[in-house]
Amino acid sequence: MVNEKMTFIEFNVQKSIWSKLSQLKINHRIANAYLFSGLKGSGKEAIALKFAAYVNCPVIDGPCGECSSCRRFRSLQHEHLKLIVPMPRDEKSSVSANVAALLDATKIKANNPFYKITLPKANTIPISHIRKLQRDLYLKSIETGRKIVLIYDAHMLCTGDASSANAILKILEEPPNNTTFILVTDYKAELLPTILSRCQCLDFPALKRDDVVTYLLSSGVEDYLAHFAANIADGDMHRALALIDFGKNNILELVKTLRDLVTEEHIGNWRSFNQNYSRMAKNNFYEFEFHLFLLQWWLKQAYLQRLGSNNADGINGMSADLRDFNVNFPNADYHTINNIIEETIIAPQKNFYMPLILTNFLIGIHQSLSN
Repeated sequence: MVNEKMTFIEFNVQKSIWSKLSQLKINHRIANAYLFSGLKGSGKEAIALKFAAYVNCPVIDGPCGECSSCRRFRSLQHEHLKLIVPMPRDEKSSVSANVAALLDATKIKANNPFYKITLPKANTIPISHIRKLQRDLYLKSIETGRKIVLIYDAHMLCTGDASSANAILKILEEPPNNTTFILVTDYKAELLPTILSRCQCLDFPALKRDDVVTYLLSSGVEDYLAHFAANIADGDMHRALALIDFGKNNILELVKTLRDLVTEEHIGNWRSFNQNYSRMAKNNFYEFEFHLFLLQWWLKQAYLQRLGSNNADGINGMSADLRDFNVNFPNADYHTINNIIEETIIAPQKNFYMPLILTNFLIGIHQSLSN
C-alpha cells in the first residue's frame, strides 16, 4: 500500500511542461483557458493543481507550500479554487450522498496527487453545475489573486446533447476578469472544436519509468515492487498505483484466470465472465479497464517471447508459461487480439451494449489465437 504523504505541491515530474507553465507566470502571461490532455496517469490533474497554487503564490519560484494561499490550496479549500468533476446523471441518486462522497474524495486527492476522483455511476458534468459556476465566478471576492476553475474529465461536458459543453463555451467566450480555466482530459478528441480553439493546449506524454519508480519509492513502496509496477505500468502512474495495491501474486493469478478464460471455450465460464464484467464496466470502469489491461500486458509478453526478445518486462517466473502458450498457439494473431482488447476497453465510455461487446471479445480472441 502506498504511503500517501506527498501532495501536489511537492510533485516533481513532467519537468518540461512545468518549465513552460512557470514562465507564463514569470512573464505575466497567464491565459484565460488551458487544456491539459494526454495519456492517462501522466500527472495532468496534479500539475493543474500545482499550477493553480503557483498562480496565487507570492513567491516567484513557487509554489512555496508555506504561505497562506498555498496552505489553503494544499487542502483544496482555497476560495479561488473551483473544482468540477463528473457526477451521476440519474436524478434519483441522492444529492447528499454525492456531496459527501465528493468531499471525502477531495480530502484524499489533497494528500495523493494521483488519486482519481470517481463517484459511483458518474457519467456526465451536469449543466446545473456549469450554471452555478457562472453565477459564482461573477461574485466579487474579498481575497486578491486569480480564480482557477479545474474541470477534470472535461470530455464529459460533451455527453448527451452537449448542453454543458455549450454552456462552458459561453463562459470561455466572455470570461470573467482574473479567471483561468484548466480543462483536463484523457480524451481530447471528444471535446468540441469550439472549446479547443479557445484553450491553450498542453499535451502530456507518458511519465518516464524512472519518475514512476522514484515516486513509488518516495511513497514507501518496496524497491522490488516499485520496479515491478513501473515495468508493467508503461508510464501510467494510476496503473502503477493500482498494481501496487493489487499485489504481485494477485496480479499473476488474475492474469492466469483471464488467460485460461479466453483460451478455453467453456460456455458456463464465458456466461459468468459476461455477467460479471458487464456489471463491472457499468459500476467501476477503472477496475474493468485494469483487468483487461493485465490480459493485454500478458499477451504482449507472449508476443515478445515469440519474437525472441529477452527484455520482456516484469515476467520473473513466467517464462515457462509464456513459452508453453506459444507452443499451444503458434499462429496466434497478436495484433488483432490487441485491437480487440483496445476496442473493448473503450466500449463502456461509448455506452455500447456490453453483453454483446464482451461476447464478441471472447469469440474474437479465441478465433485469433487459433487464426
